[in-house]
Amino acid sequence: MESNGSADLPRGGGLYIIEDMGLPMREEIVVSWFRSVRSGVRADRLEVPYDADVDEEGRLAWAAGPVLEGIADELAGTTNALVLTDASSHVLVRQAPDRILRSWLDRIQLAPGFRYGENQAGTNAIGTALAVQRPFVVDAGEHFAEVLSTMACAAVPITDPRTGVLLGAVDLSCRAEHASPLMLPFARRVAWEIGQRLLEDTSAATRLLREHFVRARRRTKDPLVSVSGETLFANAAATRELQPGDHQLLWEWVARTVAGHQPVAGEVVLGGGAWTVRGFEPVQDGGAFVGACLRLAPPSSAVMAGAPFGPGDRPRFGWASLTATELSIAELVAEGMTNREVAAKLYLSPHTVGFHLRQVFRKLEISSRVELTRLVVERRADGGAS
Repeated sequence: MESNGSADLPRGGGLYIIEDMGLPMREEIVVSWFRSVRSGVRADRLEVPYDADVDEEGRLAWAAGPVLEGIADELAGTTNALVLTDASSHVLVRQAPDRILRSWLDRIQLAPGFRYGENQAGTNAIGTALAVQRPFVVDAGEHFAEVLSTMACAAVPITDPRTGVLLGAVDLSCRAEHASPLMLPFARRVAWEIGQRLLEDTSAATRLLREHFVRARRRTKDPLVSVSGETLFANAAATRELQPGDHQLLWEWVARTVAGHQPVAGEVVLGGGAWTVRGFEPVQDGGAFVGACLRLAPPSSAVMAGAPFGPGDRPRFGWASLTATELSIAELVAEGMTNREVAAKLYLSPHTVGFHLRQVFRKLEISSRVELTRLVVERRADGGAS
């Protein structure tokens, strides 16, 4: 297979011909092969990294343990192997009752400790399912690495019911001549049972929040989050844009809104900037507030035709670049208040005040409270000009 490095691929459904092989390929396999090439994977050499530090005590392993033990009897006497990996494709568990298959899996390094990511092993069910975050089947020559072309594999991602975060994948593998259309349904069933174990470990409020999120996710392609103090569910569109620390910022915005300390504002300021709030719906359990669902637009697309809310074009620097929250914090800090005092007055946490204050310093191109106080005094003297 040759590639010029271009990301441009045929659009639409159907099969495509890999020129050097003369074989029809599914579009999703072609796309995965291009990703493999761009990652530097070689088709004629399988080199998967090994890390002996396998997380055998994590939440995924805890939930999967009893499920895999129950599955062992069903695998006995078959020529299939069941593999569990974490979200980085690190193999945690392998069950392979057939001695000949077990020997072959050792040869291709599909064993605990090895990483089978798409960017390491090329197109394969585990790595590709984790890359696209949906169930995936790779059969025989669809594998990118030539040595894997004797295998057939079906993998299903596993997500945390509390947060929607990808935890890993379960995979069913066998020699290609033993492949069956039942492989994917079997892997789905195992993943579902592990998911149920994970769900049992969550509170009733978290389960309710997740159910609400799942229903809302079907109705929109916008970035969507369901948030409580302990949990954040986010669809793929939101996950791509959210940053560490945004969970707390979202929750404090929701808590202030529900408590009546602020109206339903048109924006919520997160780590990457001001997100437009396009929809807000509290989630209640028997009258008790447990969280909220927000439909959002990230800063890069905040100004859109037809959007019900929108901050408008905001400059990147200067007073006009500050959000309402940042401006309030700047004024109070200039009056000599500490972060904790500002937090109490605005119903925020000191951590959130610190975050917003850093944004104020960056936008005003200063580095101290003294400089901020000087700028606030000058602004007041100029009548609030930017």
